[in-house]
Amino acid sequence: MTIWTVLNLAAAPDFPQRTDFTSDAFEGVYQFLAACPRFVWIMGGVIGILFLCNCLLLLRVKQQKRPGKQSPRQRGKIGSIHVGKVHGQGSREYQQDSFGISDPQRLDSCGVLAVVADGMGGLKNGDEISSAAVETILDGFLYSQGQGTPEQVLLMLTQWSVREINAMLGPDHYRSGGSTLVAGLIKDGAFSWVSVGDSRICLCRCGTLIPLTREHDFKQKLALQAVNGEIPLQDVYTDKRKDGLVSFLGMGALEQIDFPSQPLPLFPGDRLILMTDGVYNALTDKEILEALEKGADDAAKALQAAIERKGYQDQDNYTAVILTCEAEPAASRKKEGRKKP
Repeated sequence: MTIWTVLNLAAAPDFPQRTDFTSDAFEGVYQFLAACPRFVWIMGGVIGILFLCNCLLLLRVKQQKRPGKQSPRQRGKIGSIHVGKVHGQGSREYQQDSFGISDPQRLDSCGVLAVVADGMGGLKNGDEISSAAVETILDGFLYSQGQGTPEQVLLMLTQWSVREINAMLGPDHYRSGGSTLVAGLIKDGAFSWVSVGDSRICLCRCGTLIPLTREHDFKQKLALQAVNGEIPLQDVYTDKRKDGLVSFLGMGALEQIDFPSQPLPLFPGDRLILMTDGVYNALTDKEILEALEKGADDAAKALQAAIERKGYQDQDNYTAVILTCEAEPAASRKKEGRKKP
């Protein structure tokens, strides 16, 4: 008979006056338990449960105070942005990627803007179109200060870029040349972005690579047709058109554009990468993540070295901009927290 059996019997109204215990010691315990009223057992149980809950709470607090990896929200505010750049021609005859970054020293006043554009190799003048897209957005950024939220600014800059590219080509030559576009703006401790085409933006946080954009390719349309029962599901993966872009600068009116419903809060230690398909098609997510674990400059060098090690004969142009969020100096945090006498 266990102690729980004894407790259950003692709480019962018909608790017997005899036992089969062979030990005098157990006989004494039995008589003591039999003499206790039921409410004593109830109060004892309540006190025991409260004691157990208190122990669990103290254990949880103690574990949270242990030194180790802190969550991003515990690491303070962003004090500066460090920039890394990768820009290679690969095995292509021309470099058709373009990129640009605003002055990181103006983080507090204007924010930091990064732009990456990938001229489409299968069309004409991809280098000129991607270059014009980047220049239009960077030049426009100087005039956009105070003209709306970061999202509104990015949409306005994208509108100007679309207008510029369409004017370059003319209505009779839409789709004869084109470029993808990804642009991201870090301002007031948050990240906003816009995407057209299949270049990517990813966030590296706490050892995880998180995609923030999707590819505007024909695979999306095929998937919708398959879900609606219009085509077999396997066609989504086997159709030769699946990688073709359905939205890009130079097609006239865009069909798709991506931007977040609200800015993404950033924290010291976060890393952002804006990259063309020449990077993410050459490297695995694990290889990109391993490179991004380094500082901005070292991460750029690691990406460059990793792509070159692959030695692909058909290596595409590859471009990436890396933005690392650094904490503000401890002295600045103390000064902000100091109260006036």
